[in-house]
Amino acid sequence: MNNITVNDILTITDGKLIGTIQEDKKQELLDYSIKDLVVDSRKAQEHDLFVAIPGENVDAHKFVPQVTDKTKAVLVEQDEETIIAKAGVDALPENIAYIYVDNTLDALQKIGGYIRSRYTGKVIGVTGSVGKTTTREMITTALRSNAPTFSTDGNMNSQIGVALTLSHIMDQPTDYAVIEMGISEPGGMDRLTAMAKPDLAAVTIIGSAHIEFLKTKEGIREEKLRITGRMDENGVAFLNADDPLLFAIKDSLPVKTFTYGTRSDADYVAENIRFENGFNSYTFVHGDKRVLVNLSALGKHNVLNSLVAMAISEHLGLDLSKAAESFEHFQGLRQKIIGAEKGFTIIDDSYNASSDSMKAAINVLKDISVTGRRVAVLGDMFELGPDSASFHKEVGEYINTLRLGDGKPALDLLVTIGEESKNISDAVSCIPAVHFTDREKAVEYIRDYLESGDVITFKASNGMKFWELIDKIK
Repeated sequence: MNNITVNDILTITDGKLIGTIQEDKKQELLDYSIKDLVVDSRKAQEHDLFVAIPGENVDAHKFVPQVTDKTKAVLVEQDEETIIAKAGVDALPENIAYIYVDNTLDALQKIGGYIRSRYTGKVIGVTGSVGKTTTREMITTALRSNAPTFSTDGNMNSQIGVALTLSHIMDQPTDYAVIEMGISEPGGMDRLTAMAKPDLAAVTIIGSAHIEFLKTKEGIREEKLRITGRMDENGVAFLNADDPLLFAIKDSLPVKTFTYGTRSDADYVAENIRFENGFNSYTFVHGDKRVLVNLSALGKHNVLNSLVAMAISEHLGLDLSKAAESFEHFQGLRQKIIGAEKGFTIIDDSYNASSDSMKAAINVLKDISVTGRRVAVLGDMFELGPDSASFHKEVGEYINTLRLGDGKPALDLLVTIGEESKNISDAVSCIPAVHFTDREKAVEYIRDYLESGDVITFKASNGMKFWELIDKIK
Protein backbone atom coordinates (compact mmCIF):
# COMPACT_ATOMS: atom_id res chain seq x y z
CA MET A 1 0.00 0.00 0.00
CA ASN A 2 1.26 3.45 -0.92
CA ASN A 3 0.22 6.96 0.08
CA ILE A 4 -2.72 5.90 2.25
CA THR A 5 -3.33 7.58 5.61
CA VAL A 6 -5.75 7.17 8.48
CA ASN A 7 -7.67 10.15 7.10
CA ASP A 8 -7.99 8.34 3.76
CA ILE A 9 -9.28 5.22 5.52
CA LEU A 10 -11.90 7.33 7.32
CA THR A 11 -13.09 8.70 3.98
CA ILE A 12 -13.04 5.34 2.13
CA THR A 13 -14.92 3.48 4.87
CA ASP A 14 -17.17 6.32 6.09
CA GLY A 15 -15.69 5.63 9.52
CA LYS A 16 -15.25 7.81 12.59
CA LEU A 17 -12.61 7.99 15.31
CA ILE A 18 -13.50 6.75 18.78
CA GLY A 19 -11.48 6.56 21.97
CA THR A 20 -9.49 9.24 23.77
CA ILE A 21 -7.28 11.37 21.55
CA GLN A 22 -5.49 14.47 22.84
CA GLU A 23 -6.13 17.49 20.63
CA ASP A 24 -2.44 18.00 19.86
CA LYS A 25 -2.19 14.35 18.71
CA LYS A 26 -5.23 14.30 16.42
CA GLN A 27 -3.59 15.63 13.24
CA GLU A 28 -0.63 13.32 13.75
CA LEU A 29 -3.01 10.37 13.84
CA LEU A 30 -4.94 11.55 10.78
CA ASP A 31 -1.65 11.75 8.88
CA TYR A 32 -0.47 8.35 10.16
CA SER A 33 0.55 6.35 7.07
CA ILE A 34 -0.84 2.87 6.42
CA LYS A 35 1.59 0.43 4.81
CA ASP A 36 -0.40 -2.79 5.06
CA LEU A 37 -3.67 -4.37 6.18
CA VAL A 38 -3.64 -7.26 8.66
CA VAL A 39 -6.40 -9.39 10.16
CA ASP A 40 -4.08 -11.48 12.35
CA SER A 41 -3.05 -9.54 15.47
CA ARG A 42 0.15 -11.59 15.76
CA LYS A 43 1.37 -10.25 12.41
CA ALA A 44 0.67 -6.57 13.08
CA GLN A 45 3.60 -4.17 12.70
CA GLU A 46 4.17 -0.42 12.82
CA HIS A 47 2.04 1.40 10.20
CA ASP A 48 -0.27 -1.59 9.66
CA LEU A 49 -4.04 -1.17 9.86
CA PHE A 50 -5.30 -3.99 12.06
CA VAL A 51 -8.81 -4.99 10.94
CA ALA A 52 -10.74 -6.58 13.81
CA ILE A 53 -13.12 -9.09 12.23
CA PRO A 54 -15.43 -11.17 14.45
CA GLY A 55 -14.87 -14.82 13.57
CA GLU A 56 -16.93 -17.93 14.19
CA ASN A 57 -14.61 -19.03 16.99
CA VAL A 58 -12.65 -15.91 17.98
CA ASP A 59 -13.60 -12.23 17.92
CA ALA A 60 -10.50 -10.27 16.92
CA HIS A 61 -11.70 -7.27 18.95
CA LYS A 62 -10.36 -8.97 22.09
CA PHE A 63 -6.83 -8.41 20.73
CA VAL A 64 -7.23 -4.69 20.00
CA PRO A 65 -5.44 -3.37 23.13
CA GLN A 66 -2.35 -5.55 22.60
CA VAL A 67 -2.13 -4.58 18.91
CA THR A 68 -1.73 -0.91 19.92
CA ASP A 69 1.77 -1.78 21.14
CA LYS A 70 2.66 -2.30 17.49
CA THR A 71 0.56 0.14 15.44
CA LYS A 72 -1.58 3.22 15.94
CA ALA A 73 -4.34 2.28 13.47
CA VAL A 74 -7.18 -0.16 14.20
CA LEU A 75 -10.46 -0.76 12.36
CA VAL A 76 -13.30 -1.84 14.64
CA GLU A 77 -17.06 -2.41 14.50
CA GLN A 78 -17.66 -2.47 18.26
CA ASP A 79 -17.77 0.42 20.73
CA GLU A 80 -15.21 1.12 23.45
CA GLU A 81 -17.11 -0.54 26.25
CA THR A 82 -17.64 -3.75 24.31
CA ILE A 83 -13.99 -3.98 23.26
CA ILE A 84 -12.82 -3.30 26.84
CA ALA A 85 -15.08 -6.05 28.16
CA LYS A 86 -13.98 -8.59 25.53
CA ALA A 87 -10.29 -7.74 25.97
CA GLY A 88 -10.49 -7.85 29.76
CA VAL A 89 -8.78 -4.49 30.28
CA ASP A 90 -9.67 -1.38 32.27
CA ALA A 91 -9.45 1.02 29.32
CA LEU A 92 -8.26 1.30 25.73
CA PRO A 93 -4.83 2.89 25.21
CA GLU A 94 -5.10 6.59 24.36
CA ASN A 95 -3.97 8.44 21.21
CA ILE A 96 -4.72 5.52 18.90
CA ALA A 97 -6.75 5.80 15.69
CA TYR A 98 -9.65 3.47 16.49
CA ILE A 99 -11.67 3.75 13.28
CA TYR A 100 -15.25 2.74 13.98
CA VAL A 101 -17.36 1.36 11.09
CA ASP A 102 -20.63 -0.53 10.82
CA ASN A 103 -18.95 -3.70 9.56
CA THR A 104 -15.20 -4.31 9.43
CA LEU A 105 -15.36 -6.89 6.59
CA ASP A 106 -17.37 -4.46 4.44
CA ALA A 107 -14.87 -1.71 5.28
CA LEU A 108 -11.92 -3.96 4.42
CA GLN A 109 -13.49 -4.68 1.05
CA LYS A 110 -14.10 -0.98 0.43
CA ILE A 111 -10.39 -0.36 0.99
CA GLY A 112 -9.43 -3.17 -1.40
CA GLY A 113 -11.89 -1.86 -4.00
CA TYR A 114 -10.58 1.70 -3.65
CA ILE A 115 -6.98 0.64 -4.29
CA ARG A 116 -8.12 -1.51 -7.23
CA SER A 117 -9.87 1.57 -8.70
CA ARG A 118 -6.51 3.31 -8.93
CA TYR A 119 -4.92 0.45 -10.88
CA THR A 120 -4.59 1.16 -14.61
CA GLY A 121 -3.52 -2.30 -15.80
CA LYS A 122 -5.77 -5.13 -16.95
CA VAL A 123 -7.27 -7.33 -14.23
CA ILE A 124 -7.90 -11.00 -14.98
CA GLY A 125 -10.26 -12.78 -12.57
CA VAL A 126 -10.04 -16.57 -12.20
CA THR A 127 -12.83 -18.71 -10.76
CA GLY A 128 -14.33 -22.19 -11.02
CA SER A 129 -14.95 -25.22 -8.81
CA VAL A 130 -11.65 -26.93 -9.63
CA GLY A 131 -8.22 -25.74 -10.74
CA LYS A 132 -8.47 -22.04 -9.82
CA THR A 133 -5.07 -21.80 -8.20
CA THR A 134 -3.16 -23.72 -10.87
CA THR A 135 -4.93 -21.79 -13.63
CA ARG A 136 -4.13 -18.52 -11.87
CA GLU A 137 -0.47 -19.51 -11.69
CA MET A 138 -0.38 -20.57 -15.33
CA ILE A 139 -1.98 -17.33 -16.50
CA THR A 140 0.48 -15.40 -14.35
CA THR A 141 3.39 -17.41 -15.75
CA ALA A 142 2.32 -16.79 -19.35
CA LEU A 143 1.69 -13.07 -18.87
CA ARG A 144 4.84 -12.57 -16.82
CA SER A 145 6.91 -14.00 -19.68
CA ASN A 146 5.81 -10.94 -21.64
CA ALA A 147 5.20 -8.12 -19.13
CA PRO A 148 5.25 -7.26 -15.40
CA THR A 149 2.34 -9.07 -13.74
CA PHE A 150 0.82 -9.02 -10.25
CA SER A 151 -0.90 -12.11 -8.86
CA THR A 152 -2.78 -13.48 -5.89
CA ASP A 153 -0.42 -15.11 -3.43
CA GLY A 154 -1.12 -18.54 -1.93
CA ASN A 155 -4.80 -19.27 -1.28
CA MET A 156 -5.92 -15.66 -0.75
CA ASN A 157 -9.11 -16.05 -2.80
CA SER A 158 -11.80 -15.47 -0.13
CA GLN A 159 -13.85 -12.46 0.93
CA ILE A 160 -10.97 -11.41 3.17
CA GLY A 161 -8.18 -12.74 0.96
CA VAL A 162 -9.20 -10.87 -2.19
CA ALA A 163 -9.44 -7.60 -0.27
CA LEU A 164 -5.96 -8.10 1.21
CA THR A 165 -4.62 -9.07 -2.22
CA LEU A 166 -6.03 -5.96 -3.88
CA SER A 167 -4.45 -3.78 -1.21
CA HIS A 168 -1.07 -4.67 -2.76
CA ILE A 169 -2.01 -4.34 -6.43
CA MET A 170 -0.30 -0.91 -6.62
CA ASP A 171 2.88 -1.86 -4.73
CA GLN A 172 4.85 -2.25 -7.95
CA PRO A 173 4.08 -1.02 -11.50
CA THR A 174 2.55 -3.88 -13.51
CA ASP A 175 0.61 -4.22 -16.75
CA TYR A 176 -1.56 -7.12 -15.59
CA ALA A 177 -3.03 -8.47 -12.36
CA VAL A 178 -4.34 -12.03 -11.99
CA ILE A 179 -6.83 -12.34 -9.13
CA GLU A 180 -8.15 -15.71 -7.91
CA MET A 181 -11.76 -15.46 -6.76
CA GLY A 182 -13.33 -18.26 -4.71
CA ILE A 183 -16.86 -18.39 -3.33
CA SER A 184 -18.79 -20.79 -1.13
CA GLU A 185 -22.21 -19.21 -0.69
CA PRO A 186 -24.79 -17.17 -2.63
CA GLY A 187 -23.86 -13.53 -3.06
CA GLY A 188 -20.17 -14.16 -2.58
CA MET A 189 -19.13 -13.44 -6.16
CA ASP A 190 -21.04 -10.16 -6.23
CA ARG A 191 -18.96 -8.94 -3.30
CA LEU A 192 -15.72 -10.06 -4.90
CA THR A 193 -16.44 -8.49 -8.28
CA ALA A 194 -17.46 -5.23 -6.59
CA MET A 195 -13.88 -5.10 -5.34
CA ALA A 196 -11.87 -6.67 -8.15
CA LYS A 197 -13.84 -5.44 -11.18
CA PRO A 198 -12.07 -7.83 -13.58
CA ASP A 199 -11.58 -6.83 -17.22
CA LEU A 200 -11.23 -10.48 -18.27
CA ALA A 201 -12.40 -13.66 -16.56
CA ALA A 202 -11.43 -17.32 -16.81
CA VAL A 203 -13.89 -19.96 -15.59
CA THR A 204 -12.31 -23.41 -15.19
CA ILE A 205 -15.06 -25.93 -14.46
CA ILE A 206 -18.40 -26.20 -12.69
CA GLY A 207 -18.17 -29.02 -10.16
CA SER A 208 -19.61 -30.10 -6.84
CA ALA A 209 -17.39 -28.05 -4.52
CA HIS A 210 -19.54 -26.06 -2.05
CA ILE A 211 -22.72 -27.63 -3.39
CA GLU A 212 -23.88 -27.90 0.24
CA PHE A 213 -24.44 -24.13 0.19
CA LEU A 214 -25.19 -23.53 -3.50
CA LYS A 215 -27.57 -26.53 -3.82
CA THR A 216 -27.07 -27.53 -7.48
CA LYS A 217 -24.38 -27.40 -10.14
CA GLU A 218 -26.57 -24.95 -12.03
CA GLY A 219 -26.62 -22.81 -8.90
CA ILE A 220 -22.85 -23.00 -8.69
CA ARG A 221 -22.59 -22.02 -12.37
CA GLU A 222 -24.89 -19.04 -11.87
CA GLU A 223 -22.88 -17.83 -8.89
CA LYS A 224 -19.47 -18.33 -10.55
CA LEU A 225 -20.54 -16.49 -13.70
CA ARG A 226 -21.43 -13.43 -11.69
CA ILE A 227 -17.74 -12.71 -12.14
CA THR A 228 -18.83 -10.91 -15.32
CA GLY A 229 -21.37 -8.78 -13.45
CA ARG A 230 -19.20 -5.66 -13.07
CA MET A 231 -17.65 -5.79 -16.53
CA ASP A 232 -18.29 -3.01 -19.04
CA GLU A 233 -18.83 -3.41 -22.78
CA ASN A 234 -15.16 -4.37 -23.19
CA GLY A 235 -15.35 -7.28 -20.75
CA VAL A 236 -14.30 -10.74 -21.94
CA ALA A 237 -14.96 -14.21 -20.48
CA PHE A 238 -13.11 -17.44 -21.27
CA LEU A 239 -15.13 -20.63 -20.59
CA ASN A 240 -13.97 -24.24 -20.53
CA ALA A 241 -15.64 -25.83 -23.56
CA ASP A 242 -15.00 -29.33 -22.19
CA ASP A 243 -17.45 -28.62 -19.37
CA PRO A 244 -20.98 -29.13 -20.78
CA LEU A 245 -22.49 -26.78 -18.19
CA LEU A 246 -20.25 -23.93 -19.33
CA PHE A 247 -20.38 -24.66 -23.04
CA ALA A 248 -24.18 -24.67 -22.93
CA ILE A 249 -24.36 -20.99 -21.90
CA LYS A 250 -21.48 -19.61 -23.98
CA ASP A 251 -23.81 -17.44 -26.04
CA SER A 252 -25.89 -16.09 -23.17
CA LEU A 253 -23.40 -14.03 -21.17
CA PRO A 254 -23.61 -10.21 -21.26
CA VAL A 255 -19.95 -9.93 -22.31
CA LYS A 256 -17.86 -11.16 -25.21
CA THR A 257 -17.23 -14.86 -24.62
CA PHE A 258 -14.58 -17.28 -25.89
CA THR A 259 -14.34 -21.00 -25.26
CA TYR A 260 -11.24 -23.17 -24.84
CA GLY A 261 -10.85 -26.93 -24.78
CA THR A 262 -10.24 -30.10 -26.74
CA ARG A 263 -13.43 -30.04 -28.82
CA SER A 264 -12.92 -28.81 -32.36
CA ASP A 265 -15.63 -26.16 -32.18
CA ALA A 266 -14.00 -24.31 -29.30
CA ASP A 267 -12.45 -20.93 -30.06
CA TYR A 268 -9.09 -22.01 -28.63
CA VAL A 269 -8.21 -25.69 -29.05
CA ALA A 270 -5.58 -28.06 -27.65
CA GLU A 271 -4.80 -30.56 -30.39
CA ASN A 272 -2.56 -33.65 -30.51
CA ILE A 273 -2.20 -34.00 -26.75
CA ARG A 274 0.47 -36.52 -25.74
CA PHE A 275 2.94 -37.23 -22.96
CA GLU A 276 6.52 -37.42 -24.15
CA ASN A 277 10.01 -36.63 -22.89
CA GLY A 278 8.62 -35.76 -19.46
CA PHE A 279 6.16 -33.17 -20.83
CA ASN A 280 2.47 -32.90 -21.54
CA SER A 281 2.74 -31.68 -25.12
CA TYR A 282 0.01 -30.28 -27.32
CA THR A 283 -0.60 -27.83 -30.14
CA PHE A 284 -2.35 -24.58 -29.31
CA VAL A 285 -4.71 -23.71 -32.16
CA HIS A 286 -6.62 -20.49 -32.75
CA GLY A 287 -7.62 -19.64 -36.29
CA ASP A 288 -4.46 -19.97 -38.34
CA LYS A 289 -2.18 -19.76 -35.30
CA ARG A 290 -0.51 -22.98 -34.16
CA VAL A 291 1.99 -23.08 -31.30
CA LEU A 292 3.64 -26.13 -29.72
CA VAL A 293 3.30 -26.17 -25.93
CA ASN A 294 5.46 -28.40 -23.71
CA LEU A 295 4.03 -28.38 -20.20
CA SER A 296 5.95 -29.65 -17.17
CA ALA A 297 2.77 -30.54 -15.26
CA LEU A 298 0.84 -33.79 -15.20
CA GLY A 299 -2.75 -34.37 -16.31
CA LYS A 300 -5.16 -33.35 -19.04
CA HIS A 301 -6.74 -30.85 -16.67
CA ASN A 302 -3.43 -28.99 -16.63
CA VAL A 303 -3.42 -28.93 -20.42
CA LEU A 304 -6.71 -27.03 -20.20
CA ASN A 305 -5.38 -24.75 -17.47
CA SER A 306 -2.40 -23.79 -19.63
CA LEU A 307 -4.63 -23.52 -22.70
CA VAL A 308 -6.70 -20.70 -21.20
CA ALA A 309 -3.46 -18.95 -20.23
CA MET A 310 -2.37 -19.16 -23.87
CA ALA A 311 -5.82 -17.96 -24.99
CA ILE A 312 -5.68 -14.90 -22.75
CA SER A 313 -2.14 -14.17 -23.91
CA GLU A 314 -3.28 -14.33 -27.54
CA HIS A 315 -6.28 -12.11 -26.85
CA LEU A 316 -4.00 -9.52 -25.24
CA GLY A 317 -1.68 -9.56 -28.24
CA LEU A 318 1.30 -11.03 -26.39
CA ASP A 319 4.14 -13.17 -27.76
CA LEU A 320 2.78 -16.72 -27.75
CA SER A 321 6.19 -18.33 -28.17
CA LYS A 322 7.33 -16.73 -24.91
CA ALA A 323 4.14 -17.80 -23.18
CA ALA A 324 4.50 -21.39 -24.40
CA GLU A 325 8.17 -21.54 -23.42
CA SER A 326 7.34 -20.39 -19.88
CA PHE A 327 5.39 -23.61 -19.25
CA GLU A 328 8.45 -25.80 -19.78
CA HIS A 329 9.56 -24.91 -16.25
CA PHE A 330 6.18 -24.45 -14.62
CA GLN A 331 6.06 -25.39 -10.95
CA GLY A 332 2.55 -25.84 -9.60
CA LEU A 333 1.55 -24.96 -6.04
CA ARG A 334 -0.72 -27.90 -5.31
CA GLN A 335 0.58 -31.14 -6.78
CA LYS A 336 3.91 -32.25 -5.29
CA ILE A 337 5.94 -35.24 -6.42
CA ILE A 338 8.00 -36.79 -3.63
CA GLY A 339 10.59 -39.54 -3.94
CA ALA A 340 10.47 -41.83 -0.91
CA GLU A 341 13.57 -43.48 0.56
CA LYS A 342 12.14 -46.93 -0.17
CA GLY A 343 12.07 -46.16 -3.92
CA PHE A 344 8.38 -45.51 -4.49
CA THR A 345 6.97 -42.15 -5.63
CA ILE A 346 4.31 -40.10 -3.85
CA ILE A 347 2.03 -37.68 -5.69
CA ASP A 348 0.79 -35.33 -2.98
CA ASP A 349 -2.41 -33.82 -4.36
CA SER A 350 -4.04 -33.66 -0.94
CA TYR A 351 -4.62 -29.92 -0.58
CA ASN A 352 -8.34 -30.15 -1.31
CA ALA A 353 -10.87 -32.29 -3.12
CA SER A 354 -14.16 -32.47 -4.96
CA SER A 355 -15.43 -35.33 -7.09
CA ASP A 356 -14.11 -33.58 -10.22
CA SER A 357 -10.62 -32.90 -8.87
CA MET A 358 -10.46 -36.43 -7.46
CA LYS A 359 -11.19 -37.85 -10.91
CA ALA A 360 -8.50 -35.60 -12.37
CA ALA A 361 -5.98 -36.86 -9.80
CA ILE A 362 -6.83 -40.47 -10.67
CA ASN A 363 -6.39 -39.70 -14.36
CA VAL A 364 -2.92 -38.33 -13.66
CA LEU A 365 -2.05 -41.57 -11.87
CA LYS A 366 -3.44 -43.58 -14.79
CA ASP A 367 -1.38 -41.70 -17.37
CA ILE A 368 1.93 -41.61 -15.52
CA SER A 369 4.63 -44.08 -16.53
CA VAL A 370 5.46 -46.59 -13.77
CA THR A 371 7.73 -49.60 -13.32
CA GLY A 372 5.68 -50.85 -10.37
CA ARG A 373 2.05 -50.45 -9.34
CA ARG A 374 -0.43 -47.57 -9.19
CA VAL A 375 -2.06 -46.91 -5.81
CA ALA A 376 -4.67 -44.28 -4.91
CA VAL A 377 -5.32 -43.18 -1.33
CA LEU A 378 -8.56 -41.21 -1.19
CA GLY A 379 -10.25 -39.54 1.75
CA ASP A 380 -13.45 -37.74 2.60
CA MET A 381 -14.64 -34.79 0.53
CA PHE A 382 -16.34 -32.07 2.56
CA GLU A 383 -19.16 -29.57 1.92
CA LEU A 384 -21.06 -31.82 -0.49
CA GLY A 385 -24.39 -31.53 1.31
CA PRO A 386 -27.07 -34.24 1.53
CA ASP A 387 -25.85 -35.96 -1.66
CA SER A 388 -22.34 -36.46 -0.28
CA ALA A 389 -22.60 -40.26 -0.41
CA SER A 390 -23.59 -40.14 -4.08
CA PHE A 391 -20.66 -37.89 -5.01
CA HIS A 392 -18.25 -40.25 -3.26
CA LYS A 393 -19.83 -43.28 -4.94
CA GLU A 394 -19.46 -41.49 -8.29
CA VAL A 395 -15.68 -41.48 -7.85
CA GLY A 396 -15.63 -45.23 -7.20
CA GLU A 397 -17.75 -45.91 -10.25
CA TYR A 398 -15.40 -43.74 -12.30
CA ILE A 399 -12.42 -45.84 -11.19
CA ASN A 400 -14.23 -48.91 -12.53
CA THR A 401 -14.31 -47.37 -16.02
CA LEU A 402 -10.60 -46.56 -16.27
CA ARG A 403 -8.45 -48.93 -18.28
CA LEU A 404 -4.90 -48.94 -19.57
CA GLY A 405 -4.08 -49.52 -23.23
CA ASP A 406 -3.95 -53.28 -22.68
CA GLY A 407 -7.42 -53.27 -21.15
CA LYS A 408 -6.27 -53.82 -17.57
CA PRO A 409 -7.65 -51.65 -14.76
CA ALA A 410 -5.80 -48.35 -14.47
CA LEU A 411 -5.10 -48.80 -10.73
CA ASP A 412 -3.73 -51.72 -8.77
CA LEU A 413 -5.06 -50.78 -5.33
CA LEU A 414 -7.46 -48.29 -3.76
CA VAL A 415 -7.20 -47.29 -0.11
CA THR A 416 -9.90 -45.07 1.39
CA ILE A 417 -9.66 -43.37 4.76
CA GLY A 418 -12.39 -41.61 6.74
CA GLU A 419 -16.16 -41.92 6.92
CA GLU A 420 -17.78 -40.83 3.65
CA SER A 421 -14.94 -42.22 1.54
CA LYS A 422 -16.16 -45.75 2.28
CA ASN A 423 -18.74 -45.03 -0.42
CA ILE A 424 -15.84 -44.81 -2.89
CA SER A 425 -14.30 -48.15 -2.01
CA ASP A 426 -17.69 -49.85 -1.77
CA ALA A 427 -18.40 -48.84 -5.37
CA VAL A 428 -15.11 -50.21 -6.71
CA SER A 429 -15.29 -53.73 -8.15
CA CYS A 430 -12.39 -53.92 -10.62
CA ILE A 431 -9.44 -53.83 -8.18
CA PRO A 432 -8.75 -54.54 -4.50
CA ALA A 433 -10.21 -51.74 -2.36
CA VAL A 434 -9.68 -51.43 1.38
CA HIS A 435 -11.16 -48.92 3.80
CA PHE A 436 -9.87 -47.59 7.11
CA THR A 437 -11.35 -45.35 9.78
CA ASP A 438 -8.17 -45.70 11.85
CA ARG A 439 -5.48 -43.53 10.24
CA GLU A 440 -2.56 -45.30 11.96
CA LYS A 441 -3.72 -48.69 10.70
CA ALA A 442 -4.02 -47.21 7.20
CA VAL A 443 -0.44 -45.91 7.38
CA GLU A 444 0.81 -49.31 8.54
CA TYR A 445 -1.04 -51.08 5.71
CA ILE A 446 0.28 -48.69 3.05
CA ARG A 447 3.87 -48.93 4.35
CA ASP A 448 3.77 -52.73 4.17
CA TYR A 449 2.26 -52.72 0.67
CA LEU A 450 4.49 -50.26 -1.16
CA GLU A 451 7.60 -51.34 -3.05
CA SER A 452 10.23 -49.64 -5.15
CA GLY A 453 8.79 -48.48 -8.47
CA ASP A 454 5.25 -47.98 -7.16
CA VAL A 455 3.48 -44.62 -7.54
CA ILE A 456 0.92 -43.58 -4.93
CA THR A 457 -1.47 -40.61 -5.10
CA PHE A 458 -3.07 -38.96 -2.05
CA LYS A 459 -6.27 -36.94 -2.45
CA ALA A 460 -8.81 -35.66 0.09
CA SER A 461 -10.30 -32.47 1.45
CA ASN A 462 -7.85 -30.34 3.38
CA GLY A 463 -9.57 -31.06 6.69
CA MET A 464 -8.53 -34.71 6.42
CA LYS A 465 -4.91 -33.60 7.03
CA PHE A 466 -3.45 -36.13 4.63
CA TRP A 467 -0.09 -34.35 4.80
CA GLU A 468 0.33 -35.99 8.21
CA LEU A 469 -0.02 -39.43 6.62
CA ILE A 470 2.38 -38.53 3.83
CA ASP A 471 5.03 -37.42 6.33
CA LYS A 472 4.80 -40.81 8.02
CA ILE A 473 4.96 -42.78 4.77
CA LYS A 474 7.58 -40.96 2.72
